[in-house]
Amino acid sequence: MALTNQLAMPEALIAAGHRNNLTALRWFAACLVLYGHAFVFLGLPEPLFLQWVPLGPLGVYIFFAISGYLVAQSWQRDPSVLRFLAKRALRIFPGLLVCTLLSVFVLGPWLTTLDMATYWRNEHTRGYFTNMALYMTYHLPGVFAQNRLPHAVNGSLWSLPIEFFMYLLLALLGMLATWFQKTNSESSSIQEPSKLSQWLTGLTALSLMVLVALWALPSTEAWVVYRTDLRQIPLCGVYFMVGACFFQFKLSKYFSLPNVFLAVLIWLCLSREPQLFAMASWVVLPFVVLAFGLSHHAWLSRWHERDYSYGIYIYAFPVQQSLVSFWPQMPLVPYLLSTLTITIALAAASWHFVEKPALKLKPFRG
Repeated sequence: MALTNQLAMPEALIAAGHRNNLTALRWFAACLVLYGHAFVFLGLPEPLFLQWVPLGPLGVYIFFAISGYLVAQSWQRDPSVLRFLAKRALRIFPGLLVCTLLSVFVLGPWLTTLDMATYWRNEHTRGYFTNMALYMTYHLPGVFAQNRLPHAVNGSLWSLPIEFFMYLLLALLGMLATWFQKTNSESSSIQEPSKLSQWLTGLTALSLMVLVALWALPSTEAWVVYRTDLRQIPLCGVYFMVGACFFQFKLSKYFSLPNVFLAVLIWLCLSREPQLFAMASWVVLPFVVLAFGLSHHAWLSRWHERDYSYGIYIYAFPVQQSLVSFWPQMPLVPYLLSTLTITIALAAASWHFVEKPALKLKPFRG
């Protein structure tokens, strides 16, 4: 069935698990990050999207917008904090655990310039395991020391603590709304998003917008807590929370082709004003992403069974660094094709042997 006929998918079908384009769109976002990073690794200028943002961060913003919508939907289906966090943990940590172990026990010994005894005694080798607790470190001793991004083993992991923080924030908002409903209206149903839950999400999104405009963008110094730059929370979180707002306020009824064209047209008209253009992206990007992602295309919806996007995201960086360490002047096109092929192979193994089996352990309400 044509994509244009399905841009406004009924909410009931979405809730029932009707297949859509979201998995294919996550593939696209992950490959966008790989593509943007390729220029950096080869020492080339990274292309900008509409002179606004590099392609790598754009892919991350797409991930956050999709995640906000789906995670808000997950909370509504089962507003249990323990089950909610267990589901989120099973999505992130199994793949990250294996990726970390492979980096320390395979990639490091293979590519380090140090002898094995020195490599294993080094505090950075042991310290790399903290990635499994989202306490991010990017350095393995003697690995990629001569690359253009020296010692950076897996720089893409920076977004994972922010993603998990947004899960915690959304759960907190849900808990507040549920507590208020239970204590103030015994007759209200907690199965549907309450007005309080909607407005809490909306106010949080507005607060993040204010933080981006007044602090995250103007600030020139990193505010690092738990090895994470706090400025990235509003910069990425605003797309997550706006995506959550689209679900909470049931705005998918406005996902139509004319509305998408209108939103993009208005956005492009603001391109001469960089600040307004960036601010409009907080709403327009999630709107366009979700309108396309929640629609149905016969071919794109088949990607649902092979969600390699997370694996592509966490394996692309070390694969790209490894290849460029052997051939620093490799031409762009062969470099892209080689790294994409290897990364997809690793992502496929991660999905079929790690991530998908882990997702079967998700707890469900009895």
